[in-house]
Amino acid sequence: MGNQGAVGEYMGGSQVLPQGRLRLAFDEEIYRLNIDKALLLMLLSKTGKESTGRDKFYWQTKSRKADFVSSTAVGGAWAAAAAAAGTLTVGASDKYLFAEGDVIKLPAISQTQNIIITAVNQTTGVITGQTVDDANIDLSAVGSSYPTIFRVANAFEIGSGKGTIISQQPTEVYNYIQIVQTPIGVTTSAQHYDYRGVSELDELRFECGVDHAFKLEKTLFFGQRAVDTTGLMNSTYPQYYTGGLRDFVSTNVTNANGALTQAEFAGWVKDFTQYAKNPVIFAGELIYEALTTWSESYLQVERTEETLGMAVTNYLTPYGDRVKVIPHRELLRSSWAGIAFGVDLDAIKYVYLNGLDTHMEIDIQQPDLKQKIDEYRTWLGVKIIDERRHGYLYGVTSISTS
Repeated sequence: MGNQGAVGEYMGGSQVLPQGRLRLAFDEEIYRLNIDKALLLMLLSKTGKESTGRDKFYWQTKSRKADFVSSTAVGGAWAAAAAAAGTLTVGASDKYLFAEGDVIKLPAISQTQNIIITAVNQTTGVITGQTVDDANIDLSAVGSSYPTIFRVANAFEIGSGKGTIISQQPTEVYNYIQIVQTPIGVTTSAQHYDYRGVSELDELRFECGVDHAFKLEKTLFFGQRAVDTTGLMNSTYPQYYTGGLRDFVSTNVTNANGALTQAEFAGWVKDFTQYAKNPVIFAGELIYEALTTWSESYLQVERTEETLGMAVTNYLTPYGDRVKVIPHRELLRSSWAGIAFGVDLDAIKYVYLNGLDTHMEIDIQQPDLKQKIDEYRTWLGVKIIDERRHGYLYGVTSISTS
């Protein structure tokens, strides 16, 4: 074959090449695992946005006046025996709901008997009333299970004066703007190296940009509202933390405490969708698997079906509300596999400080350093418009088939 030396020429049908002269068969593209498969940003991409001019921002919530009000005591003749007139007492936050001339019912005592209120003591919450047909009712045996009051309407006599104005103040809610930062950087030398594929700085911009956006996503779910009046960075200025869904939602919260049953899940969805306008469920792995397990166990399919398994994309409540179900496999997994968030997309807002939505600050390195440093920055806040339009399910460790 002969000695071809370092030039590697063909001779006699053969080619001799020292290994060091071979070009590596190296693909220029970088193949990413959990960025290309699906959008990481499930909630962030669906929420509306608005700006604010302060680090602490407020909004107000209000509901229609309650139809059912709990009483806290029975008095007068009703407490001793059957009588046409007597008293009921309501709590301090409910006493403004009643006025002279109101008509009420006590459904647990009688579903036909109406009572008209003749006086209300706004200091003590004591309501005096009598049956509209002067028939007797007996509340002497109710014990501590005082009857619930159902507010019906009111009735005034001919030629009487005006009624009593009943108003309700809205509830004030607030949250903070949190500063989220993600720096990227390379040395000046590395900035000018030849890299396979994209340059190192461009690769870092992409990778850290995804990471920064996912920080915002996780904050929407798991942020906790708080403030350090003297920050923990330079100990000079305040440091704010914005509260997320987990921090605000308190009404429609269910602890499965083990195996999740269909009835338990249905009850939770029914509760949080009562007032929701555009509900979506972001489900952890275990909970989404529960839905598919129940579907495979109870749904019937045509024999021409060629696909094994079920794909659950919507859940229908007993009241006909269709709720979209999204398995958030990049976030609600591992320690969060047994949780689900019920979100009304019309009742959550991404809030940012004026002019300071997500952007990149360029060349923030010190002048004497041979480095190139940029940084993604976002002044982020979350507005949970009314927490009663959202829900939180947690504590699921297994799936019940019942």
